[in-house]
Parts: sequence; structure tokens; C-alpha cells
Amino acid sequence: MKMTQETIGKNIRKARREKDMTQDTLAERLAVTESAVSQWEVGKTVPDLMLIPALCAVLGVTSDWLLGVNEEKRREEIAEISSRASDLASRGHESEAAGLLEDALKRYPNDEELIDGLLFIENNKDRAIELGEWMLKNSTDESNRRDAIQCLVYAYREKGDLARAKELAYSMPPIHQTSDFLLNAVLDGEEWARHIRDLRSSLLDWLAFYIGIGGGEDAEYAAKKVISLFELLYDDGDYGFAHGRLYDSWIILAKAAAGRKEIGETVKDLTEAAKHALAFDAYVDAPEYTHTSVLFCGTHKPNVGLNFKENIAQGLLNAMSDPVFDFLRAMPEFEAIRAKIEPSAGEWKV
Repeated sequence: MKMTQETIGKNIRKARREKDMTQDTLAERLAVTESAVSQWEVGKTVPDLMLIPALCAVLGVTSDWLLGVNEEKRREEIAEISSRASDLASRGHESEAAGLLEDALKRYPNDEELIDGLLFIENNKDRAIELGEWMLKNSTDESNRRDAIQCLVYAYREKGDLARAKELAYSMPPIHQTSDFLLNAVLDGEEWARHIRDLRSSLLDWLAFYIGIGGGEDAEYAAKKVISLFELLYDDGDYGFAHGRLYDSWIILAKAAAGRKEIGETVKDLTEAAKHALAFDAYVDAPEYTHTSVLFCGTHKPNVGLNFKENIAQGLLNAMSDPVFDFLRAMPEFEAIRAKIEPSAGEWKV
């Protein structure tokens, strides 16, 4: 990032806010007008060079930092750290990723990119709330603020502060006011068609999630509906990420059938679960994937965040150790399923 009026203005605003200082107070300390400070911060003008030493002293920063010297190198290093942390967290190594980001924050205090990444993986809810509330107070980046609200809602829920969680949730726009929906009205041609296909894919995944969520007495019924939904809309097994949803559904059905000691149904359901577990793991490890189904044709593999260390094949091995399957554990059909998935089971590669 080169030294620009905008960069200098952003740095002045950032440093002033971190000092809990108003524009009026800063102007008074420097013997300039409040309007002058405002013009600096929006990038319309820059401070006179003679003011730089005094400005740095008041804000407690170096002139190199204020003027954006070495800022490009700094951003490159932060981007590299953030990318590595994202790779670790997406494969279940959240503690290691959080430690990496916390160490980086010691070198680059209050950096919003680092804080934004840490918000999504911080297991300590008090720390997550501290970071999220700081972002709401100090950030002018709307994307970062939305991320903070998203994380704060869950953190406050875990802490039992439902009033604050609801307040933040209600501050967000309803689904029909999001960019995903509004873009339908302004895009056209192939860009519109591509957006629609991507939106279908996202909505289908969320619909399947909310059908299957909750468990209880309706779990088996819901699992069957999720399977039917994907089979209806995807062509020729072109499931992609949905292999994971289908695996979850078949495991629910397998455990339900096992609970009734239905040997044939249990084996069939476990066989389907194994098929989708291996397909999902292959999908995640593949460098790219493009859907061929008519309704989703051309949509590509998104950035897949998993947040658990073990792959789905390992998850199926773990599930098959449940005592509910003891009645068929010695059967060759059960052993064949285990033998099929065992070579692929393990932790995700980072």
C-alpha cells in the first residue's frame, strides 16, 4: 500500500479513536481547526509536514506508521498469517490458529484483519465478546462490523446474555434485504444466471440444514426428506458439498434402523453413509469442482471450512463404534464397510 492521503487519513482516525480522543480534542492539542482534522481523516487533505512530529506525539505513534511507510510489507505479512490461520482453523486446528493470530496481534495491535479472523475461532467467549465489541466501537468497515455481530450473537448466547444476543441479531437485515437477494434485481445476462445458480446452491444447503436440525422424534423423518430433496434437485450424483449433508442423514437413518435391530436396513444405510463420506472427503481434497446438474451447472467449489480435525471417513468409523451397532458387528457386511473406509480415515491435511 502506497503512502496516500487516504492512508494517512485512515491512520489518523484509527490512532485517534484508540486514544478515545474526539476530533475537537485533537484539533485543540495541535492548535488547528476541527474541520482540518476532519479533512485529514477523510483523505481530502494531509497535515502540514511541520505538524507531523506533534501529531505523532499526541497520538502515540511513529511517523513511519502514520505515513504508511512499510505498510505494504506489513499488510503482506498479516495476509500471510491470516491465510495460514484460516487453513489451520478450517481443518479443526482452531487452538493453533488462534495462538498464531494472538501472537500477531501483539506485533500489530488492533489490526482489524487479525481480529476478524480471531473472532470466528476464539473459544473463550469472554475474549470473543471483547474482540467483537471492540470491532463495533472502532471499525468503519461494514464487512468487519457484520462479522463482529455474527460472532457476538453466538458468544452472548453461550454466555446466557440473550438480551444482548437478540439486540444484535435484530440489528441485521432480514434475508430479503441481503445482497444475495437484492443482486437479483440488478444483475443481468450470464452474471445474473451465475448468481442465481450460486444462490440456489446456498439456499438448498441452508434449507437442508434447517430441515435436519434439532433431532428428536422427527430426526428420522427429517433425514429422509433431506435425502429426497438432494436427490430431486441434483442430477447423476452431482452432490459436491452436499455429500456431507447426505452422510449426516444416512447416519441418522442407520442408527434408527439399528435401534430396531433391522439388519438389512442398517447395512444399507451404513453403505450409503460410507459412499457419501468418501465422496465428501474426495471433494474437500480436490483442487476444484464444478457442478454439472442443470439447476446448478457451472457453480464452483466454495472455500470449504470444516472446523473439525478428522475427515468424514474417520467420523464414520467413530460412529460405527456406537454400541447400537453391536448386534451386527461380527457380520461380514459390517466388516466390509469398515474395511472400505478405514484406509481413507484420519485427520485432514493442512
